[in-house]
Amino acid sequence: MERCPPFLSLKLPVTYVVRMAEQHPSDLDAIFHPRSIAIVGASANPNTPGYDYVQSLKTFGYGGKIYPVNPKGGEILGMRVYESLQAIDADVDLVISCVPSKFVLELIEDSAARGVKAVQMFTGRFSETGKPDAIDLEQRLIDKAREAGVRIIGPNCMGLLYPEMGLSFRTDMSQKSGPIGFISQSGNLLFELTHFSDARGLRFSKAVSYGNGIDLNESDFLEYLATDSATKTIGAYIEGVRDGRRFLQALSQAAKAKPVVVLKGGRTSAGERTAASHTAALAGAQKVWEAAVAQAGALSAQTVEDLTDLLIGLAYMKPGSGRRLAMVGAGGGRSVLTADLCEELGLSVPPLPDDVEEKIAEKTPDLAGWVTNPVDQSILAGSGLGGARVLEWLDASPGIDLLLANVGEPWAFGRPNAEALIDRVTDRFIEVAAATKKPFAVVLAPSDYPDAERWRMTSEAREKLVAAGLAVFTSVERAVRTLARLAEYRS
Repeated sequence: MERCPPFLSLKLPVTYVVRMAEQHPSDLDAIFHPRSIAIVGASANPNTPGYDYVQSLKTFGYGGKIYPVNPKGGEILGMRVYESLQAIDADVDLVISCVPSKFVLELIEDSAARGVKAVQMFTGRFSETGKPDAIDLEQRLIDKAREAGVRIIGPNCMGLLYPEMGLSFRTDMSQKSGPIGFISQSGNLLFELTHFSDARGLRFSKAVSYGNGIDLNESDFLEYLATDSATKTIGAYIEGVRDGRRFLQALSQAAKAKPVVVLKGGRTSAGERTAASHTAALAGAQKVWEAAVAQAGALSAQTVEDLTDLLIGLAYMKPGSGRRLAMVGAGGGRSVLTADLCEELGLSVPPLPDDVEEKIAEKTPDLAGWVTNPVDQSILAGSGLGGARVLEWLDASPGIDLLLANVGEPWAFGRPNAEALIDRVTDRFIEVAAATKKPFAVVLAPSDYPDAERWRMTSEAREKLVAAGLAVFTSVERAVRTLARLAEYRS
């Protein structure tokens, strides 16, 4: 029998290895599709989580019933506030808990009496504090929920994000659905991904912040996303696993169904201490972790940027296993640096294939033997031969496996027809991407220009590229690193 890696064979406390019930995909499907939600601890104060959850559900257009609950009663956002769960004269599928931790045992009892399927617990201050009384309360919470048959998401979590269903924990997250399923022990990291990367197309089918994961945890959500038809790629931020063997099985199952990228928190002694105080996670050695993830057939990310790039590449680039890369749209210095980086990362930057050389010579004899790979856009300027046409020839050539297109907007900004140039290049790259069967990446820098017109032109170009389903990267270096990782992954 194959030996389990050391970090997966840790003797974990009973609190974390006892499963409340055998999990089935249909159980989680019901949780992701609640017909009604009660927010217990709802508040009319806009600066409280109890207000945020109510407002988020309304803003996202949740179509089910919303029941704010607070002993004081009253009204929130035009909705009646119920004094208790028992006062609600209808079924409740999901409870969101915003009450202090001292009330959670009573909340579980009330939820069970109402036939609630699950409690999503924003409520924190359990084992993540390291305090004996808080650890004991968490154990009693598990025992009470298991006895009552109520599932728990959390505690110490933000909960569900499901744009199509109208589920969210913040009003300012993206309401656009995408092909990426995501699980995260950190709610703020999940928010940051939507905040900083939505413009590049990092959008979610379903996502969940599960915090301490004392019941439903990383393995449950991986198993669910592996069978979810709306999810094409899975991402995960994990600080520690509760049941190592089951996690490796769930990760392997998911990776066989679709690509999975995992970012591990708590890789160092400092990170491990922080993870323990954040979600009470038991972290493990990085090298052992990476070996286990690779053994399962998934990809390990090293940074949030790495995670974002890999997810975008997997979600929007066509698959391909070759390593011969061609790039169009760079200047001379960038071309040299790109060629160096490609070879350092295990990619090949071959000379232009003979069939492409012949087409260049036929179209523009003066450029014959001068144009190289990567294609220096400045050489093509004024020749009547555009970079996108060369890109089409490279796409058709059997001598090239990977395509990288650089919009090159800094050069365009210096021309009197800058907007027309950027529009034309963007439209032509979209045409090439629609026709190619090769992995295709586009580089367009961030819109952090002090000049409003440059900001607008860059932002509008990015919107067009993302709307067309292209994988957009903020630098040549990030695009090349992603192409290299995915070429290795698919080899």
